[in-house]
Amino acid sequence: MNYFELYNSQEAVLDRIIQLKSEGYYEEDVHLLGRDDTEFQALEYTEVTYHTHITDDRGLKEILAKNEPAESFLHYHIFDDDEIEKYLFRISEGNYLLFYNDYEMMERRKENQERDESAEADFKAEAKDYVK
Repeated sequence: MNYFELYNSQEAVLDRIIQLKSEGYYEEDVHLLGRDDTEFQALEYTEVTYHTHITDDRGLKEILAKNEPAESFLHYHIFDDDEIEKYLFRISEGNYLLFYNDYEMMERRKENQERDESAEADFKAEAKDYVK
């Protein structure tokens, strides 16, 4: 399931990211959408992807942005144009839109479980050879 959450401060966003990490989400699975003229230095120390919404001079700024623009990101995840416009309006007002989903977290958990099971099987095989 996809989750979209609106926040009006950077502190609230950071608190929510910490909470999501405690619930098993990885930073790289979290996406944050905000205005291009809003500085969010704390994100530089995380793996969270920041998608900018360019509120005025489109074109070159959008092409040179290092991450996918917010509008493109929303079109990929939401198919209702009215809902996209609602979110873009809220972002243009200075709010932040946080996105994450259960699918990526479940996939990571599955991969970690398989890796742990494989490591345990290898350990048991080595221990059995050692006992002989």
